[in-house]
Amino acid sequence: MNIVLQFLLHYGVIVLFAGVLAQQLGLPAPGGTLLLAAGTLCSTGHMSLLAAILAPLLACLLADGCWYQVGRLQVSKQTKLLQPAKSRLGDCAQNHAAHFGRHGYVALLLSKFIPGPNMVSMLAGRAGIARPRMVLLDALASTAWICGYIAVGYECSKQLQRVADMSAHFGGILLLVVLTSVVVIGVVKLVRRQRINSPRRAALALSSVLLLSNAAAIAQSGGISSLSLSSPLQRSVPGGTASGDVMRLTLSDALKMSLQYNLGGVESGENARIARGQRLVALSKLLPDVSFGVSENVNQTSMSTLGIKLPEIPSVVGPYSYSSAGIDFKQTLFSVESIQRLRAARSSEQAAQLSYQDTLDVLTLTVGNAYLQVLEASARIDAEDAQVRNAQALYDHARAEYEAGSAPRIDATRTEVQLHSEQYNLSVARNDLAIAKLQLARAIGLPLDQAFELADNLPYADLHPTTMEDALKIAQHGRKDLREAEENVKAAGLSLSATKAERYPVLQANGGYADVGTTFGHSHGTFNFNAGVKMEVFTGGKIKGEIAQAEASVRTRKAQAQDMVGEIDYEVRAAFLNLNAAKEQVEVGRLNVDLANENLSRSKDRFTSGVTDSVEVVQSEQALASANNQYIASVYNHNLAKLAIARALGVARSGYSEYLGEK
Repeated sequence: MNIVLQFLLHYGVIVLFAGVLAQQLGLPAPGGTLLLAAGTLCSTGHMSLLAAILAPLLACLLADGCWYQVGRLQVSKQTKLLQPAKSRLGDCAQNHAAHFGRHGYVALLLSKFIPGPNMVSMLAGRAGIARPRMVLLDALASTAWICGYIAVGYECSKQLQRVADMSAHFGGILLLVVLTSVVVIGVVKLVRRQRINSPRRAALALSSVLLLSNAAAIAQSGGISSLSLSSPLQRSVPGGTASGDVMRLTLSDALKMSLQYNLGGVESGENARIARGQRLVALSKLLPDVSFGVSENVNQTSMSTLGIKLPEIPSVVGPYSYSSAGIDFKQTLFSVESIQRLRAARSSEQAAQLSYQDTLDVLTLTVGNAYLQVLEASARIDAEDAQVRNAQALYDHARAEYEAGSAPRIDATRTEVQLHSEQYNLSVARNDLAIAKLQLARAIGLPLDQAFELADNLPYADLHPTTMEDALKIAQHGRKDLREAEENVKAAGLSLSATKAERYPVLQANGGYADVGTTFGHSHGTFNFNAGVKMEVFTGGKIKGEIAQAEASVRTRKAQAQDMVGEIDYEVRAAFLNLNAAKEQVEVGRLNVDLANENLSRSKDRFTSGVTDSVEVVQSEQALASANNQYIASVYNHNLAKLAIARALGVARSGYSEYLGEK
């Protein structure tokens, strides 16, 4: 649905016309989906409702007309071949025409929902229905079909967009589930038909099912990292050259590098410089404009071009030359508009500076999150490596028992499958670590191909933040983006005042002094000065239009500032909720790891003693792996929640070490 919406936004009714025409001609085109998307765009004002109805209506009439003509041609050929039965064919055609006259509209309407060629239009041509009657019925049925789809898209635009987002999010998971189901069904059928007796074949079949199920679980939990770096805060300008040594990277070093190389920080800093330049331009409107010039002039003048024709005056004067050197100046003595423009530019510069400081705060959260993801991936590798060692020891023991004849082959097969599954998970964890390190290096601008390892562990450390009420007060005063929004409101109000002041009088003065003569040794000083008042009388509605735009900008800025207050309140409350939930998850996860380790130890003892088979041990190992993953994820979520609280309060840049418990 998202792709269809993008196509319609770019190409408009052309795509809608072509898609509906292709569907009605029998081609596999998403005509109904296009109509739903058109209704959604009509609800948002991106497409005209009349165009969204007329374009597919024309497509339906053209396609159905083609099928109607095909039916007429078939009747013509049959009539030539069956001349003796011509009277009976005429009676049959009349019966079909009468039947179509009673049910033609319903049949045409239902045919729109059936994929493939429009057989109803073809039958109408074979039945000899008059063309005007056919066009009228087809237009009514097509209009009802088109309006139905567009009405659903118009009224359910939000729901359709939500479904599209959910399908885009869960599409890969659904595909993995379907593939896993197909493989499982295939293995079951293979076992039933061929009665696999070979333990090795059974192990291979079982291991492929387990590997697919593990892949689905990892994809669902987000274990496979994405390489998409869409935000400027996740990108950088790589600086320097890579060294041959492995860099020991602390979180503090990563944040310092991001200040210099991160693309989002660089862009925000340059925007602040642009705002400073705009303020200087506004200031120049109130300062004198002084220029100095030296010139050497050579002229020759024709008197006839001036209309002077006197005998005593030659027709051509010159050539003659003179030199000049002088200073000119222009000065706006008083202008309300320029004063207000300067004040607005100052507020815009202050807003840009606050935006840069807020970007650094968000950058701290982004880089901190990337650093924590690398730590999480490293912890998963350690846990998976321990799982592989446990599975290897279990497999070695089961194989030794099988070779000694004291255990069945299925125990060795089952433990071998578990070993392969843990080795697969270890490979996935190593890949996740490599990608997480790439993302961290990309965010902070490390030199390309620079090898590094993290120097900070950032283990679990409890945090006792202030109360919710105090946190909200701190955020209201400390958040730079809220102050930026307030400065933007102020700048918009001053711009509105400056626009209204375009009607006010402006006092200006200009003049100059020059030394002019045939040579500088034979020159004389000259000067000029004038001052006046200028006032706009009629501008053709230009000032009125600019005022309307400025007023709209003021209302927009005020709405954004009010929204920012609600956004900060939401972020603070959500961060507190996430912190409390993560704290509980860490405690439960730690308890689960201890219990899973104890359960695995007892299961191994029971298996070694011959009390139970390998099923119990494999299940215990899987429970331990799940508990380890939950605990690692809970520690990561807890650290990220602490960083999010610092960001919500506006102190992430200065207080990240305090909130993370970094020593």
